[in-house]
Amino acid sequence: MLVVDKSHCKLGASGGNSLNMNHDNKKQCMKLSLRRNYIENAEDILQDFSSLTWLCLSANALNSIPRAMIQLSHLKHLYISNNKIKLIENLEKCPDLETLDLRHNRLQEISGVAHLIKLSSLSVSGNSIKDISPESIPTEQLVFLGLYGNQISDFQTIVSVVRSTKKLNKLFIGANPFCNNLPLKSTFNVSVCLTHLKNGAKRVKCDEDPLNLSKVIELLRSECPSLTNLDNNLICNH
Repeated sequence: MLVVDKSHCKLGASGGNSLNMNHDNKKQCMKLSLRRNYIENAEDILQDFSSLTWLCLSANALNSIPRAMIQLSHLKHLYISNNKIKLIENLEKCPDLETLDLRHNRLQEISGVAHLIKLSSLSVSGNSIKDISPESIPTEQLVFLGLYGNQISDFQTIVSVVRSTKKLNKLFIGANPFCNNLPLKSTFNVSVCLTHLKNGAKRVKCDEDPLNLSKVIELLRSECPSLTNLDNNLICNH
């Protein structure tokens, strides 16, 4: 398996997008990392990489998911976090996609992924998403869902999504407006305390009632018994 790592290569700076690879090597490449460059347009770069199963375009300057994705029919894992993407698109020809990482972009909605029936990991944390529904995401194989740090105000939409899944095991939902709208006055403070405990602290002073957070956990678990790691992952930053 040919693996190519072109991270930190200043690609895109001053218009330089050349990977200095011949046609045959591109065809044989199955794993390509282009993270932490200055790429604004990846159309030319991705040409001829038709065998890719793993692609990382994180930490660039992309305004959209490259249209060149339509040629990557074998792709299983796509990491494209920390860009400027506003819309999920051009994934129609990626039916085998299992991992989609879109953290820290500029998304306002989840769309364009419902057909990805093999998707097991979807992370859209750190965006501006206001709503989510079972119809907007493929839930059949979903094991991990990251929604941390968005603009979701209706907790019942989270419950609806959880109810529609069969294999969901990890769910990150902290730092959304619904945390303040719930009749649970201590969600934020309890989360901070749990974070300190996870980082090694033996005891953390907390003036709030930790049972408030446990009520959220109890409700979600009643909807999806497979959420075995919810206690810790509820408050993780992913």
